[in-house]
Amino acid sequence: MQPDLQVLQSDVDQILRLVQVPFWRQFDFWIGITIGIGGLIFSILAFLEARKAKRAATEAGRTVKLQTVTIELTEVSQKLDRIQPEIHFNEARDLLAEISRRVRRAVSPFAHDSGLSDAITAVLAALATAQSSIRKVRPSDPTKEVEAPYTVYYGIEGDFAVINNCVADLIGLFEKKTLDFGDDDAGS
Repeated sequence: MQPDLQVLQSDVDQILRLVQVPFWRQFDFWIGITIGIGGLIFSILAFLEARKAKRAATEAGRTVKLQTVTIELTEVSQKLDRIQPEIHFNEARDLLAEISRRVRRAVSPFAHDSGLSDAITAVLAALATAQSSIRKVRPSDPTKEVEAPYTVYYGIEGDFAVINNCVADLIGLFEKKTLDFGDDDAGS
C-alpha cells in the first residue's frame, strides 16, 4: 500500500508543477486558441456565404415567378388576338371570365409593386369596362343572336383590344423586371 501512496504523491507533485506554470505559457493553450479563432473565422465566412446563397436563391425564385407570369400573360394575349367576328355571347362571356381570372391571379402578387401598380390598375379597369360592355350585348333571346351575327364582336372588340394592350404593357414591364433584377440603377 505504501508504493501506491508514493505514486499518488508523485502525481500530485506533477499536477502542482503544471498548475504553477501560467496557462498562456503552455504550447497547447496557443494551439487551442488558434483552432478556436480559426473556427470562429470559418463560421463567420460560412454564415456570410449562406446569406449570399439565400439572397441568390430568392432572386432566382423571383425571376422564375416573373417569367411564369410573363408566359401566362402572353397566353392571355394570344387568346385575345384570336377573337373571331362570329363569336357568340356565351363564348365572349366565357372568354372574358377566363381572361379576367388568369390576369387577376397572375398580377395579384405584384399589386403593391410601385413599378407595376399603374399598369395593373389599368388592366383591371379594362377588365371591368369589358364586363360592363359584354352585359350591353347580351341577347334578350339567344335563339335570335344569329340575326345580328357580329353584334357581340363589335360590342366587345374595343374593350378586348384595350385589355390586350394593357396585358402587352404588363408583359413588357415583367420582362424588364426580369432583365433588371438586382440592378438598382437599371432604367434610371
